[in-house]
Amino acid sequence: MHFVVTAEWDLHRRHTSLADLRAWARGPGAAAYRGLPGVALKSWYSNPQDGVWGAVYLVEDPHALDADRLPRTVADRTGPIGTPPDRVRWHVLEQTVLGGTDLDRVLRATPGTRPAPGTHPEEEA
Repeated sequence: MHFVVTAEWDLHRRHTSLADLRAWARGPGAAAYRGLPGVALKSWYSNPQDGVWGAVYLVEDPHALDADRLPRTVADRTGPIGTPPDRVRWHVLEQTVLGGTDLDRVLRATPGTRPAPGTHPEEEA
Protein backbone atom coordinates (compact mmCIF):
# COMPACT_ATOMS: atom_id res chain seq x y z
CA MET A 1 0.00 0.00 0.00
CA HIS A 2 1.21 3.51 -0.86
CA PHE A 3 0.10 6.84 0.55
CA VAL A 4 -0.25 10.43 -0.58
CA VAL A 5 0.51 12.85 2.23
CA THR A 6 -0.20 16.57 2.06
CA ALA A 7 1.18 19.18 4.43
CA GLU A 8 0.11 22.84 4.27
CA TRP A 9 1.06 26.07 5.95
CA ASP A 10 -1.09 29.19 6.12
CA LEU A 11 1.35 31.93 5.13
CA HIS A 12 -0.97 34.62 6.51
CA ARG A 13 0.14 33.35 9.93
CA ARG A 14 3.84 33.20 9.05
CA HIS A 15 6.57 35.73 8.30
CA THR A 16 8.16 33.95 5.36
CA SER A 17 8.09 35.04 1.74
CA LEU A 18 7.31 32.80 -1.22
CA ALA A 19 10.67 33.79 -2.70
CA ASP A 20 12.48 32.42 0.38
CA LEU A 21 10.40 29.24 0.33
CA ARG A 22 10.99 28.68 -3.38
CA ALA A 23 14.74 29.15 -2.99
CA TRP A 24 14.79 26.76 -0.04
CA ALA A 25 12.75 24.12 -1.92
CA ARG A 26 15.14 24.26 -4.90
CA GLY A 27 18.26 24.04 -2.71
CA PRO A 28 18.47 22.71 0.86
CA GLY A 29 14.90 21.38 0.85
CA ALA A 30 15.47 19.28 -2.25
CA ALA A 31 18.78 18.03 -0.88
CA ALA A 32 17.16 17.01 2.43
CA TYR A 33 14.58 14.80 0.71
CA ARG A 34 16.58 13.44 -2.22
CA GLY A 35 16.97 9.70 -1.69
CA LEU A 36 14.94 9.57 1.54
CA PRO A 37 14.06 5.89 2.00
CA GLY A 38 10.33 5.17 1.80
CA VAL A 39 9.51 8.46 0.05
CA ALA A 40 9.13 8.02 -3.72
CA LEU A 41 8.38 11.68 -4.46
CA LYS A 42 8.09 15.02 -2.76
CA SER A 43 6.71 18.08 -4.52
CA TRP A 44 6.24 21.57 -3.14
CA TYR A 45 3.40 23.84 -4.19
CA SER A 46 2.02 27.28 -3.46
CA ASN A 47 -1.19 29.21 -3.87
CA PRO A 48 -0.14 32.87 -3.64
CA GLN A 49 -3.75 34.04 -3.84
CA ASP A 50 -4.78 32.07 -0.76
CA GLY A 51 -1.45 32.37 1.06
CA VAL A 52 -0.72 28.63 1.07
CA TRP A 53 2.60 26.80 0.93
CA GLY A 54 2.51 23.03 0.90
CA ALA A 55 4.06 19.73 0.01
CA VAL A 56 2.82 16.48 -1.45
CA TYR A 57 4.59 13.23 -0.67
CA LEU A 58 4.20 9.87 -2.37
CA VAL A 59 5.07 7.51 0.45
CA GLU A 60 5.88 3.82 0.08
CA ASP A 61 6.54 3.24 3.77
CA PRO A 62 4.36 5.04 6.34
CA HIS A 63 7.24 4.89 8.82
CA ALA A 64 9.39 7.02 6.49
CA LEU A 65 7.56 10.13 7.71
CA ASP A 66 7.26 10.38 11.46
CA ALA A 67 3.82 11.93 11.95
CA ASP A 68 5.04 13.76 15.08
CA ARG A 69 7.78 15.50 13.09
CA LEU A 70 6.20 15.80 9.66
CA PRO A 71 7.72 17.06 7.54
CA ARG A 72 11.03 15.43 8.25
CA THR A 73 13.97 17.60 7.29
CA VAL A 74 17.55 18.13 8.29
CA ALA A 75 17.80 18.90 12.03
CA ASP A 76 14.00 18.61 12.33
CA ARG A 77 13.47 22.03 10.80
CA THR A 78 10.71 22.77 8.35
CA GLY A 79 12.69 25.11 6.17
CA PRO A 80 12.29 28.87 6.38
CA ILE A 81 8.89 28.56 8.08
CA GLY A 82 10.35 26.70 11.06
CA THR A 83 7.04 25.37 12.43
CA PRO A 84 4.98 22.22 11.88
CA PRO A 85 2.33 22.40 9.15
CA ASP A 86 -1.14 23.73 9.90
CA ARG A 87 -2.73 20.76 8.11
CA VAL A 88 -1.46 17.25 7.43
CA ARG A 89 -3.57 14.67 5.64
CA TRP A 90 -2.78 11.04 4.84
CA HIS A 91 -4.58 9.39 1.92
CA VAL A 92 -4.41 5.86 0.49
CA LEU A 93 -3.06 5.97 -3.06
CA GLU A 94 -5.61 4.15 -5.18
CA GLN A 95 -4.28 4.53 -8.72
CA THR A 96 -1.76 6.49 -10.77
CA VAL A 97 -1.38 7.19 -14.47
CA LEU A 98 1.14 9.27 -16.38
CA GLY A 99 -0.28 11.90 -18.70
CA GLY A 100 1.05 12.82 -22.11
CA THR A 101 3.57 15.30 -20.71
CA ASP A 102 7.24 14.48 -20.23
CA LEU A 103 7.42 14.40 -16.41
CA ASP A 104 11.16 15.15 -16.36
CA ARG A 105 10.51 18.37 -18.31
CA VAL A 106 7.69 19.36 -15.95
CA LEU A 107 9.81 18.73 -12.86
CA ARG A 108 12.68 20.82 -14.26
CA ALA A 109 10.41 23.74 -15.18
CA THR A 110 11.01 26.95 -13.34
CA PRO A 111 8.13 27.75 -10.95
CA GLY A 112 6.33 30.96 -11.70
CA THR A 113 6.81 30.86 -15.47
CA ARG A 114 3.16 30.13 -16.06
CA PRO A 115 0.58 31.36 -13.53
CA ALA A 116 -2.06 28.95 -12.30
CA PRO A 117 -5.64 29.56 -13.43
CA GLY A 118 -7.23 32.32 -11.39
CA THR A 119 -3.93 33.86 -10.28
CA HIS A 120 -2.07 36.88 -11.52
CA PRO A 121 1.67 36.79 -12.26
CA GLU A 122 2.36 39.82 -10.09
CA GLU A 123 0.95 37.93 -7.07
CA GLU A 124 3.66 35.27 -7.33
CA ALA A 125 6.58 37.49 -6.41
